[in-house]
Amino acid sequence: MRLVPQLIVRIGADIRLAMILLFASLTVMSVIPFAIFRALQGDWIAATVDTLMVVTMVGNATFAWITGRTLLAGSVNAVMVSATCAVLGGVLGTSGLFWAYTVLVANFMLAPRWLALCCGLAIIGGGLLTAPFASAMSATAFVVSAALVMLYALIFASLTEYQRQRLVGLATRDPLTGVANRRSMEVELADVLRSHHDAGEPAAMAVIDLDHFKRVNDLHGHDAGDRVLQAFAPLVEHCIRKRDRLFRFGGEEFVLLFPATDRDGARAAVDKVQRELREHLVGPDGAVTVSIGVAMLAPGDDWPAWLARADQALYLAKRSGRDQVRFDDPVPPPGERRLQLVARLPTR
Repeated sequence: MRLVPQLIVRIGADIRLAMILLFASLTVMSVIPFAIFRALQGDWIAATVDTLMVVTMVGNATFAWITGRTLLAGSVNAVMVSATCAVLGGVLGTSGLFWAYTVLVANFMLAPRWLALCCGLAIIGGGLLTAPFASAMSATAFVVSAALVMLYALIFASLTEYQRQRLVGLATRDPLTGVANRRSMEVELADVLRSHHDAGEPAAMAVIDLDHFKRVNDLHGHDAGDRVLQAFAPLVEHCIRKRDRLFRFGGEEFVLLFPATDRDGARAAVDKVQRELREHLVGPDGAVTVSIGVAMLAPGDDWPAWLARADQALYLAKRSGRDQVRFDDPVPPPGERRLQLVARLPTR
């Protein structure tokens, strides 16, 4: 009984997979009766073409479901079905061109737009070359109507992709700073953990907190605080690698992820970030500094444990006077050890 909810969730999360499965199902239901009827009539060529279309759609749907490679499966579907559709005019006469309109629309939902355009042009060209049109006027009507259907499908696919990208941005980006949000962070941390466990790659995480940020908001208002946060993000992204990722964790706290980075690399990276911010991040009262806690990924870590160790290192940095970097060392120096002991004492 749990299979049905899982199926619904997976289809709902991947529109291309949903389209591949839908068109495979519709092809089976709509084309198989024609294949059987034509076979009974002795029209084996047409029956073979219909059967090939069904096998292609079902095979690609199975491939997409098992591997998750929906773009490849959708592209193969578009090419194979379009090639079949391009010769249907010669096999079935002009009645075979009725399928062209369905395929023209479907291609834009299954394949990249450039490939769908190429397939559409192939269908129109194949129809003109193979179908026995009664007159030049009927051939022209086919070309114009098919081109209009393809144009409408292109417009719809482009608008849909634009809206999808906007929704993805709203779901994964922080609207104030433009960096990835906490939801995106959780997904990417899980990916880094998989790479670490599979290939043994090192990784580092840094938690950054803007020092005395509450004072900026209290004295100058939240608009001033927002401007500081908006200036913070591009300064950090300017001095990290493309593979490194910056996330807004909440409020004035940010998380920096350094994949495939050892301790020395992490130290160099966070020192560079701190220097950049110290020199260029300015608020209403002057320079704004940051405290940074860093933790290396350890065997057996899940991402909450990894994040908690980086956060503990940040706490030590702030307790030590702020504007500094602290690593979550297995055996901390004596001064940091005393700070950890003090931090664990109960408060009254």
